Amino acid sequence: MAGNSIVDKFILSEQEKPLYLIYQELENQPTEVSDMSRICLACEQEKNQCTAMEYLYTNGLYQELRQLLDKVKHTDSEFVSKAAKFYELMYQRKVLRKKQLKPDGPAKYLKKLSRMKVHPDDYLIMLLSDLIHIYCYFDMYQYGMIGSFNENIKRNIHKVKDPLLYKLLNLRLQETLFIYHWKRNELILSRKYGYQLLQSINNPRKKIDIHNILAQGYIYESYDQAITHVNTAIEIAKEMNNARAVYGLKNYTLVFISAYHGKTEGIETEDKAEQAHLALANNQLDLCIETLESFESLTPFQMYYLGKAKRDKQLLRTSYQRFINERDDYFYAKLPLEALKTMD
Repeated sequence: MAGNSIVDKFILSEQEKPLYLIYQELENQPTEVSDMSRICLACEQEKNQCTAMEYLYTNGLYQELRQLLDKVKHTDSEFVSKAAKFYELMYQRKVLRKKQLKPDGPAKYLKKLSRMKVHPDDYLIMLLSDLIHIYCYFDMYQYGMIGSFNENIKRNIHKVKDPLLYKLLNLRLQETLFIYHWKRNELILSRKYGYQLLQSINNPRKKIDIHNILAQGYIYESYDQAITHVNTAIEIAKEMNNARAVYGLKNYTLVFISAYHGKTEGIETEDKAEQAHLALANNQLDLCIETLESFESLTPFQMYYLGKAKRDKQLLRTSYQRFINERDDYFYAKLPLEALKTMD
């Protein structure tokens, strides 16, 4: 059956079929995403509208999600209205400027969440709330906070009865576990989730994110594997004309991996800190030091660059402590530790 006839039948039918049944017919078809997005926008039933919001969000269809959120603004359904408020927050996080890598003010989203009532029996609302908490703490580099919300999601996700909604939310859980285990330096587990996600998702934006993290995860072990993943991410970003992703990958991840491995020929960046990192890699120590000492304050990464350039053990120890204490980032805490070992 052609995709369009499935869409037309759904729209014209007097009795609306559950979305998961429609999805079974369209899954992995060439027109799946475009047909499902049209069907999601046509949904009128409460359960279907909630699943539709999740499908559009998970697949990176943010313009369509905006249309659906506008459509359900005046719904009589209290549950859909409540769910829509959480998807509105998630939508807002995704509307970023070209050179903006992270959302503005994650603390403001946490503040909004604290004012939104979540009833323990509203499993979907609880899951959405936990996911937004995870995203905000990720944006704030507070990776240790992610673990307890992951556990909440694991406990509640099995209470979701709709098969499609469960599948989509489970993909989001896998993504948060992928990141969490990476930051815990549990790379076998992290990669397991990462490669599973690449097999399971259609969202090219999400594939960019996964390749970006996999690239970083290989930095200590293999330049070739790290650079392959970052180049794959850049190719996908170019194919979809995602200028913000191309900018971030080329100015940060690609430069970081190249500088770490001392393969800097033809590598450039607009970012001052990563320019200092390149200078460090090229043994231009005075330039590195001068650049970083002009900053008002230093991140743990920048403190690591400066400590390495100055051969300053105290700076490197402080960088290590900040990675652990401020960020719970056991993966990147290895950077200053490595530098200290080479100095010893």
